[in-house]
Amino acid sequence: MLSKLLLHHRRTDAVLPLPRSALWRAVAGWMAILLCLGVYWSELSQTHQSQLDEVEANVRLRAEQTVHALALQVSTMIEKLDYLTLQLGESWLTEDERTFRRTVAVAQGALPAGAVVQVAIADERGEILFSSLVPAGATAAATKVSIADRPHFAVHLNRVEPALHISHPVLGRISGQWTVQLSRPVLRDGQIRGVIVVSVSAEHLSQALREIFPDPADVALLLREDGAYIARSHLLEGVLGKKVPDDRSFLQDRAIRHGFYDVVAPVDGVERYYAWRRVPDRPLVVSLGLSKSAAMATVRDSVRSSGLYNLLTTAALLLAALWITRLFLLKSRQTAALAEARERLDFALQGGGLGAWDWNCVTGENRCNAQWAKILGYAPGEAAPNFATWDTNIHPGDRDRVHAALDAHLRGETRQYHATYRMLRRDGETIWVLDRGRVVARDESGMPLRAAGTLADITERHAVELALDAERLRLTTLLQRFPGGVLMEDATGRVTIVNRGMCELLGLGDDPDALQGLTHEALCARIGPQRAAWLHVPDARRDGERRRSVELTDGDGRTFEIDWVPIMRDDAQLGRVWLVRDVSDRKQRETMLATLASTDALTALPNRRSFMSSLEAATAALRSNPGRQGVLLMIDIDYFKRVNDTYGHAAGDRVLCHVASLIRNGLRQQDVAARLGGEEFSALLLAVGLEDARLLADRLRARIAESSAEIGEGGEGGDGVTVTVSIGLSALSSAGAEAVLKQADHALYAAKAGGRNQVRVYAGEQT
Repeated sequence: MLSKLLLHHRRTDAVLPLPRSALWRAVAGWMAILLCLGVYWSELSQTHQSQLDEVEANVRLRAEQTVHALALQVSTMIEKLDYLTLQLGESWLTEDERTFRRTVAVAQGALPAGAVVQVAIADERGEILFSSLVPAGATAAATKVSIADRPHFAVHLNRVEPALHISHPVLGRISGQWTVQLSRPVLRDGQIRGVIVVSVSAEHLSQALREIFPDPADVALLLREDGAYIARSHLLEGVLGKKVPDDRSFLQDRAIRHGFYDVVAPVDGVERYYAWRRVPDRPLVVSLGLSKSAAMATVRDSVRSSGLYNLLTTAALLLAALWITRLFLLKSRQTAALAEARERLDFALQGGGLGAWDWNCVTGENRCNAQWAKILGYAPGEAAPNFATWDTNIHPGDRDRVHAALDAHLRGETRQYHATYRMLRRDGETIWVLDRGRVVARDESGMPLRAAGTLADITERHAVELALDAERLRLTTLLQRFPGGVLMEDATGRVTIVNRGMCELLGLGDDPDALQGLTHEALCARIGPQRAAWLHVPDARRDGERRRSVELTDGDGRTFEIDWVPIMRDDAQLGRVWLVRDVSDRKQRETMLATLASTDALTALPNRRSFMSSLEAATAALRSNPGRQGVLLMIDIDYFKRVNDTYGHAAGDRVLCHVASLIRNGLRQQDVAARLGGEEFSALLLAVGLEDARLLADRLRARIAESSAEIGEGGEGGDGVTVTVSIGLSALSSAGAEAVLKQADHALYAAKAGGRNQVRVYAGEQT
């Protein structure tokens, strides 16, 4: 259409000539419009893509954080089921069937309804001896069922160390339900006497996941580490007995603990963002998939609406530009160059909110346009067109300064008259104005004849400038009170901002103002090579980093956290900022927390993980120095379950603390005592022979048996209870911590089997 308009105007050249400058301006204007639109649409496209990328990143982050929490929750659940399985196995050995059935019922009642489908006991041949699904008195019929062919039974026959096994979902032969079998060997005197199987409902696990993620668009998976499905929040029936494809990253490399993948699920055809994480210390993987379409729907709708809105706006802009071009070309035919220039000037004044004045320096007449009158609160034509009208409206506090600036220009001392001052509007309001002009005509002697200029109301701008000054003052105050050091350099490497905290941290006695303007090299020379190294963080354009944080320790043992932040505009670096904080107190608190993590919360003794580290170190020392001696004690409170059942868990905790105190006080300073879990303790005796260790252990046993634990009301005599312990000893060897622990455990079982309240020394499998 533009070309047609231009062609039409060319055809009418004979009637009314079209200035070539106007034609070229029209073409240039359209090129500028199209270029600006191209740049705008490019930026808009990048903005939309950035929004999509940001939403996708947030979805992945949410999936990762959620799956992390879910993995910890699954880990806690498995730990609880493992403990339940272990305790039920031990109860089977010590209780009759009727009592054991009540114990099973109590255990099932402690879990959500429907979670545990069945608790079963199989003998060493795989024959079912007990099933919670078979009523009392009908158990003999259940023994016709065998699980000898089930992997969750067979796995324990050749396993060296007893451990919990988590099976693939199987269809129960008694329950008739799909369940996940949690099995453990039942040991007596170190020999396997059967296998306990706790059948957990796969549907219950899936229901638990479904309660967390009710929307079928999102899905949570619980998998074995071989990829087999255990539970799925939705459509469980479609995946039971199946595995995920082999190309999943957690199947490719078992060393990877967590990750992401994007796939379309075959079972429901939904494309999702998946985040996965391995369950700590368990052969399980938790995976969470968030629907891609649902996650991106809002932002895609927003992008689509924005695109449509901008398309319509662009079309309207092009139509408006086309119409303006037509008017411009028509006007260019009908006006002379001078009239056209004057019109453009009027448009510029109106668009910029500028008032124009034209002063006859000889007669004093001062002609002003409507905008000038409007600025001062006058209606068009109301203000008297003379110099006095302007002069009387100048604020009295600024009048002398304005007169001096104007007189200097009239005398020819300045190229232009320029003044910023206050004026009084007709209604008495004070405004700030920017007044500019110049002499446009002088007589032969140089006296001014005529001057012209503009007047602009800059009240809002002046307020903004005052606000900026106040903001700069607040920033300066903030920097000086910042709890650390702040250093800023511009793009050339010169210091622009530095606070007193940075001067103190860098060991400088200088005033911060003395460092401003220094080059980076000069600053490094002043602070010395050690602290200068703190500032030499790689430039973001070289290694791709946008921010980097490091921790450094100085010669005085203080720890500093240094953040390096580049100041960027698009891809251009405008400068960089260093934030330095003394985090020595925080590091000390972290060290204290690490100590708490290695201590048993109830007894204040080292916990199992801490003790195993000490035992590993002791056996490693034996390998490098065979002449060393040491003994491991395994200590177990006899009949501790009766204490809990009789007096309650609170009393049991007091008994544990009492025994822990006696063990700790009964050892030497270099010995290490620990609580391994439950009522089981251990002690590592260093630099001692087996006989001396046996005597120490016997004294410790006697002291515990002779003392009474204060438990408050309900104890024997009203305030105390006496317990005994069985102790197993094993000499340290270079075979390793697990081997020594197993030997001491074997001796402990021998002490238990021998009647309890005694000390046994490991002397081979016949102890």
